[in-house]
Amino acid sequence: MAQVSFQDAGGRLYGEMQKCIIYIQNHPDQDITMEDLAGRMAYAPIQLSYLFDLFFEKSLEEWDIEKIRAYQGKGKIPYERVIDKENTEICFVRRREQKIVAESILSEKEKSQKGSFLEAAMEKVEEHAKDNWRKRTSTEERMLFWWHDSEYRFHFLSGREQSKNEGKERGERETFEVVLEASDYAVFTWKENFTGRAAESMLKMVLKYALCDWETENQIWYDQNKIYFISYENGKYYVYMPLQKRIQENYKIKSTKQERKIYGLNEWIDYIDEHIKEELTAKNLATVFGYSERHFRNVFQIYYDIKLNDYIRRRKLYFAAQELKKGKKPETVARQYAFKSSSRFSRAFHEEYGMTPEKYYKEEFRNEEWIRYIDEHMKEELTAEQLAKEFHYSKDHFRKEFQDVFGMGPITYITQRKVQFAAKALREGKLPAEVGKEYGFCSRNGFDKAFRRVFYTSPAKYARAGAKVVNLDRYYSEYKDKIKISYIDMDEIKMAGWTIIANRREADIPAQLAFWLDEHSPQYRKLNALTGEEKGRDKIALWYQEKENIEYILGPIVESFDNLPEDAFQVTIAAGRYAVFESDQENDMENLPETVRMFARCVLYGWIREHRDELSLQRLTFERYTSQKMYLYVPVSEKGTGGNERKDEKNFEKQSEK
Repeated sequence: MAQVSFQDAGGRLYGEMQKCIIYIQNHPDQDITMEDLAGRMAYAPIQLSYLFDLFFEKSLEEWDIEKIRAYQGKGKIPYERVIDKENTEICFVRRREQKIVAESILSEKEKSQKGSFLEAAMEKVEEHAKDNWRKRTSTEERMLFWWHDSEYRFHFLSGREQSKNEGKERGERETFEVVLEASDYAVFTWKENFTGRAAESMLKMVLKYALCDWETENQIWYDQNKIYFISYENGKYYVYMPLQKRIQENYKIKSTKQERKIYGLNEWIDYIDEHIKEELTAKNLATVFGYSERHFRNVFQIYYDIKLNDYIRRRKLYFAAQELKKGKKPETVARQYAFKSSSRFSRAFHEEYGMTPEKYYKEEFRNEEWIRYIDEHMKEELTAEQLAKEFHYSKDHFRKEFQDVFGMGPITYITQRKVQFAAKALREGKLPAEVGKEYGFCSRNGFDKAFRRVFYTSPAKYARAGAKVVNLDRYYSEYKDKIKISYIDMDEIKMAGWTIIANRREADIPAQLAFWLDEHSPQYRKLNALTGEEKGRDKIALWYQEKENIEYILGPIVESFDNLPEDAFQVTIAAGRYAVFESDQENDMENLPETVRMFARCVLYGWIREHRDELSLQRLTFERYTSQKMYLYVPVSEKGTGGNERKDEKNFEKQSEK
């Protein structure tokens, strides 16, 4: 067989065209037609004609076949292509699922009246745009793409997004309804300053680079199970190539109205810090991150173990305190960090730091020499006599001067200052017992009393509610080895249950799970009543969307949906292959909230980021609770084995029972 070389070959389209040329070269006595090649290549003739014209910029009939055959065995063909990627512009966008109403430009039974499929299609979409302009109506995005019907007849379609309550578009030609699945796309177009060539020529340049070169150059792979398409919008063409994996950094999201950056879970905290001087609300943050408000509040609390509004408030106060230390006046800082009034800022600051911002500001700037000395010797046992001697005062005179400046005696001030430093250490993650000892408190009880006098709460509670949150990447690296994974082929499951989000508002879901799964709680008995069994069956928990709301549902596995309470949710979990995760603990229920958070951080954040190509997003992710253990099921494709042991569902359940 002849060896055919293409200049800088590598992409899928190169490979397909190479096979065409090899077939022609190795059948010298055969009168080759496009139907012959299409049958050999498993293409519809109309689609292969389109690709042939796109790649070689001429039809098969226009080729000098004998010239191609003359190169047999020489490893060359009479064709060279210069890759023009310098004039190609690329970005990444995420598109939601869209229902497209489309009509056929060409079908298998037709031939283009033009010399080029692309030229005919471009004329069609541009005519639509001109019609809209003449009617003074808004110009819609038009798409061009290949599609086959249920009988595998191929059509080259031109379509637009179907509006709500709209049926098929009526026109002279047959119309089709096609679903473009949600996906991340690599989007290709030509640069704004690249002119001087016809639009068809520039679009072909972009298409060839997208189909031939970009994938192998960047090792980012297209999803062959989704439709790639050409988009015409605002007078310009774009090529959308669906990707197998999500792109996490520096890319845009596509909607009908705007393009905006997508933020991963690990970027939420950075975004809040970057915009901390703005009026941040759960509603506007949810919009930025692509969630409903309530769902975003609940997800944030699962991953970061703090309510969203509490976190925003504490971060604002933390940054405000730094500004006060720099010498800015409290009223200026209150405006700078978008507090609605100085009095609200003062109350919030006092609750967090145990003093008003005015007092905090004055303490930082009154007699800095004394404060600096105390701070530098904070971990030592300081006395009034020692300070008086250091600053060349008599003991009584120093006490009087100190009282006049700070409004309290030196020992009271030193104790309060130690508590403030201790609070900072607690916010950095140190343990209360360790911090109390470090700052010279003689007993845990003494540290607790001193801390309560300043912050009106215990050191342990203050540490749990600190403004800093877990670093997800660091957490995943530290805890991922505590989780085991196996793969199973599971039959379909039916479950019924109720939302565990009280009043359908913001909730600490891990804590709610622990409450509902407590065998002594009325909620646990309520769940068991669904199956009519005192002991109850395995419980399933999952996120479930009902109309506009996203609920967190908990309930038992049921045989059928007959005779269930009217207010119970009914969910069918599809059969298929699942990655099943479990902890290395014998009993997950002893500290269930922390176990749930560990699974969320290590699996739903960490593992999924590293194994996106294994996921099957058409099925639900869910938790299964049985025999004091929690198992997290993540749907994967058939190739999702990861080299780990495979198990079937029956064997897995036997292991769970043990």
